Parts: sequence; C-alpha cells; structure tokens
Amino acid sequence: MTALTFLLGMVTFHTLAPVPPALRPDPMARGYMGITVSNGTLTVERVEPGLPADAAGLRRGDILVRVGTLQPETFDQVIAHITSFRPGAVVEIEVQRGTTRKVCKVKLACRPPELDIQNRVPVPIEIDN
Repeated sequence: MTALTFLLGMVTFHTLAPVPPALRPDPMARGYMGITVSNGTLTVERVEPGLPADAAGLRRGDILVRVGTLQPETFDQVIAHITSFRPGAVVEIEVQRGTTRKVCKVKLACRPPELDIQNRVPVPIEIDN
C-alpha cells in the first residue's frame, strides 16, 4: 500500500491505494547487459541496441577481459557474475578493442520480456484421444 495525499484548497485528504503489480520491483530480477558472444569465446558478437551494453559503449568485436572483479574464462562465468547483481547496479567491464583496452561502466537492467519469449523452444506434447 502507498499513501496518497490530495490537496484541495486548504483541506488535505489522505488515502491508501495498492501499488499496481507492474510498478512493484521484482524481487527475483537479475542484472542484464544485452550482449551475445561468438560461440565458445569472450568476443562480443552482438550488442542489443538500446540496452545497457550499448549505452555503455561496448561494440561488436570487443573481447571481455574483466567483468567487475571477475577475469572470466567462459561466457557462462560472465552470465553468472552479471546475474548476481540487481538491475540498476553499475559494473565495470574491461574489454580489449584492437590493440587497446577500454573500461566501460554498464548500468545493468532487467532482461526484456520479449527476449525471453524469443528464446523459448517449443516443446512438443502428446495428447491422448
């Protein structure tokens, strides 16, 4: 419940209204930055437009060197580390870009629901008649 205050002239009214579920923070939400990597490597293959990695300046071809305090060997380690943070956390990502290293500060977000739908694999079911 959230207290709402209404001012009408000189009279103040207080009332309680439930917070709509869509506005409540998701206690299970995990950090997400919006990149995919080349199979079996730490080389960025795609940066999702408009998502945190894009806003922080990561690019296709960047090689992930450090993610927060982690020096990853696999992308699974990167995913586990990033998802240990909540949306809104800022994580430093160090990348190798050509011959130089660059540090980007990525403000993590929630994984967009439309990406979850796109990545679902249909499972065949059998119906007995």
